[in-house]
Amino acid sequence: MQKDPMENQPWYKHRHVWLLILFPVVAVIGGINMFYQAVKTDDGLVSDDYYKEGQEINSQIHRDTKATTLGLSGQLMLGEDGKSIRIQLNKAVKDDLVLKLMHPTRAGKDQTIILTKQAPQFYVGKLENALTQPRWQVELSDTTRQWRLKAEWKISDAEALQLTPAL
Repeated sequence: MQKDPMENQPWYKHRHVWLLILFPVVAVIGGINMFYQAVKTDDGLVSDDYYKEGQEINSQIHRDTKATTLGLSGQLMLGEDGKSIRIQLNKAVKDDLVLKLMHPTRAGKDQTIILTKQAPQFYVGKLENALTQPRWQVELSDTTRQWRLKAEWKISDAEALQLTPAL
């Protein structure tokens, strides 16, 4: 009876041993990678005050109704520099305006700016950071938060964004 030549070799020279070791090592490396990504990335989808925000829904509906009653609508235009914002309303309002640009999934990219009146129906403002993401939720309101206009903005569109009441 002949002996197998692999029988006398040390354990680390057997291919099957390395195949058995490979799977747990890959699982550990994958687990470390997932832990690193969980710690380093921000999950902006879940609000800390979701209950409070849920209770405020009635005031949001009231603001939309007020904008509809006033007959407000407008157009938002982004300047060529990517930071200047111009808004033209269909009716004159007496206050400056507040523009909120909210990213659908990354709350850290949200921006709020005050738009100043340049003419009876024309407002301008400047963003802190250029908009690098292609999709935004836009909310325009007066400084007293009596009414609001909303829209979803896809920046790739070259046209002006139409702002209307959310109702």
